[in-house]
Amino acid sequence: MDWTTIRLLYLSELRSALRERSVLINGILIPLLLYPLMMWVMFSGILFVTARFESFASRVEIAGLPDEHRGLLERLEEDEGRIEITEIEAPPTPTAAYREEVESRLLAGELDAALIFETSVDPPGNAAVSLLSNGSSDQSQAARGRLERALSAERSVWLDRIAEQHGLEGDEWQVFEVESDNLATGRQMGQFVMGMMIPLFFVLMIANGCVYPAIDSTAGERERNTWETTSTLATRRIHVVAAKYFYVATMGLVAGALNAAAMVVSFRSFLGPLLARIGGGDGSGFAFELPLTSLPVLLLTAVLLGALIAAAMMILAAFARTFKEGQSMVTPVILLVILPVLLLNDPSMSFTPALAGIPVVNVVLLLRQAIAGNLLWLQLGITVLANAAAIAACLWLASRILRVEEIATGSFEGNLFQFLRQRGRPVGGKA
Repeated sequence: MDWTTIRLLYLSELRSALRERSVLINGILIPLLLYPLMMWVMFSGILFVTARFESFASRVEIAGLPDEHRGLLERLEEDEGRIEITEIEAPPTPTAAYREEVESRLLAGELDAALIFETSVDPPGNAAVSLLSNGSSDQSQAARGRLERALSAERSVWLDRIAEQHGLEGDEWQVFEVESDNLATGRQMGQFVMGMMIPLFFVLMIANGCVYPAIDSTAGERERNTWETTSTLATRRIHVVAAKYFYVATMGLVAGALNAAAMVVSFRSFLGPLLARIGGGDGSGFAFELPLTSLPVLLLTAVLLGALIAAAMMILAAFARTFKEGQSMVTPVILLVILPVLLLNDPSMSFTPALAGIPVVNVVLLLRQAIAGNLLWLQLGITVLANAAAIAACLWLASRILRVEEIATGSFEGNLFQFLRQRGRPVGGKA
């Protein structure tokens, strides 16, 4: 291998790529801007819709409210502008007919929720309450939630009042008390969220960054009729193929690194407000910071994934004669690398030595462990060896394929599976 020649050809491929608008858009601008922008727009839309939804006034009807629970109305009226209350002193007789009439109005959308106090026995205020709502309506579900919160608060106050009447106070009454405490730090919670999201977009962006260069460096040259000129260079064909491969792998690595950096930087700006909105806090509990020890692993995973995906895509794209054919041929590679990420999107999944031997899967789990600040050195070593073996196998297959003149010139009509079937068929007979 003449590495000086490979380096010159590699730099030439990079210079040509930087003049290609499609390569710049798919390999640099989309990973850097599009996905963070899309996520920001998505989460901003969620916040906007949530805010508008919470501003809607819920139409609620309350029937037969006992005097002991007048505080329920006060709690609901504190939510001024969000709940419109219609009070009926007592459910009409018969109660079953009234209930059917309320249910019909709920299903017709004329009412969002209803509270019916049906019976009252000793002690005063003890009642059987029916809370009716329409589960197919978001606004009805929101009204139900508001009523449930108000009922829970009113019930607690009423029980405390009854306990005082029976001489029970303080610890004597609080016999079953639950205290909730989150032991995770803000940094650990942020790392958990990033560990669930970054691997998916990381793998997707590396695959997306490899797609256009892999097709353009093979089928693209044939479509532009420049492959013949490249073949006449005073160097071995393996040097040309190696330079193209390093170029495709570099573009995938750059796309993944830029996307990961953009996501980490933008997490605090667009994800923090959403978590604060959902949790009802100020969002300061989440600290989106990558551990310093994860940065070398992030770079290593980008190199391994970029090298593996580039080799696999070049193998398939080598059989394409047009750019359109190349796109259809490399699509299975994207699906194969995204599927493990979706299946392994489970925080309880353990990174075992057995999983460390499966390409792509091991890289995703290694990246998640690194983001969490937990490096498993045995699994790291197995991951590097397994992916190195897979990359070597893909490069060996690519070199064997591109030695065939029909494939190199684009005159071969078929794909990888047809090529392997022909190669496995005995000469002059059938396999």
